[in-house]
Amino acid sequence: MRIARGIAVLSVASIGVFGLTACSDDSTDTKDTSSVIGGGSSDSSSDDAATDDAATDGADEADDSGSASGDLTTDDFAERLTAATIEAGSYSLDMTTEAAGTSSTISADVELVDDTTNMSMTMDAQGVAMEIRIVDAIFYMNLGDMSGGKFVKIDPADESNPLAGQFDGIESQLDPTKSLEGFEGAFTKVEKVGEPVDVDGVQAQQYTVVVDTTQVTGDLKEQAEAAGGTLPPELTYEYWIDDQDRMVRTTSEVAGATVDMTFSGWGEDFGITAPGEDEISTEPLF
Repeated sequence: MRIARGIAVLSVASIGVFGLTACSDDSTDTKDTSSVIGGGSSDSSSDDAATDDAATDGADEADDSGSASGDLTTDDFAERLTAATIEAGSYSLDMTTEAAGTSSTISADVELVDDTTNMSMTMDAQGVAMEIRIVDAIFYMNLGDMSGGKFVKIDPADESNPLAGQFDGIESQLDPTKSLEGFEGAFTKVEKVGEPVDVDGVQAQQYTVVVDTTQVTGDLKEQAEAAGGTLPPELTYEYWIDDQDRMVRTTSEVAGATVDMTFSGWGEDFGITAPGEDEISTEPLF
């Protein structure tokens, strides 16, 4: 049915948008990013001096790369993008997907709030137009005429709701502060392309990023396969990153589907709230 198809599209979109940016390494070898995201300080004066020396020594490199931390690598790509997202706390994205002669669009505002991710999204995919909000891990979907112009409230933890299972685990995909262990060791290439360029008024450095999908494990692989078969051996992405390690644009092509995303509004207060009681439908969908 159309509702189920819309949910499937949302699931695939969530993986595509947030898959790479949500991963981080939880191992004990992970670099401390507290200074990047504004938390913590060193208790050692020698450490402070070393940091000052490193900053001085890296000034020329910062001028060349456009980033105070130098070029992104396979070792720090996910960590630095994740830290930049945490530091900003919010962003907007616009995504267009072209596949099999059809086009779908998603526009969303995202806010990282404590231990959850709030989102306000509009999407038009395969003839299904909807508005979606995610607030405090509760989903609200306005399917237009199919829901009487009101939002349907869905709690993924509500086992009595037949739609709840379709959303199980999606909210964690939307949180870039949580580790997706399935990506550990899967990055095989993070390569700088040319010099920084202007992308919608922002200077951004292009990178080609390659993921070895044979090394992807866990929930992400299961979700991707459930959405449409096995993954190709490699996934290649083009990223444009600003001088604060924030995404400006990404493009990719998988199985004939082209995805183009642009990011903006970093750090803005979008004021995302749940729909009012009078906006929520009390009628069953079936």
